Amino acid sequence: MAFKLPRLTTDIDCEPIGYPGLVVTCWLNVTAEEWEPPEKAEPWETQFYHALARVFERFTFPPEMTDGDEAEVYEIPDAKAFYDLMNAPGFDQAIVLWVQSVYQDQRQARLEAEQKN
Repeated sequence: MAFKLPRLTTDIDCEPIGYPGLVVTCWLNVTAEEWEPPEKAEPWETQFYHALARVFERFTFPPEMTDGDEAEVYEIPDAKAFYDLMNAPGFDQAIVLWVQSVYQDQRQARLEAEQKN
């Protein structure tokens, strides 16, 4: 049996950690997925990057954090994109840790709200 539930997302603004306008979009109701690493894996072909690339959908950087005059959206379609962002010069990896914490809190609050209904 397969279900087609709506994809629930949340936008997390990183202002509390000093990055106002940097918004990270995450998938709240991530579905289960089996994953096997390839025999000869690249650095991004790990369970760690695969799992995070499923949760993190995009990073929206405000104009003041880009080289241009406009906001830039960095999509996370796969583990390589997430790996590349994490290892990009100037990217603060603490952003990911903080967003993960907020994300977990929001998922827990959503589940607790559902239990009350």
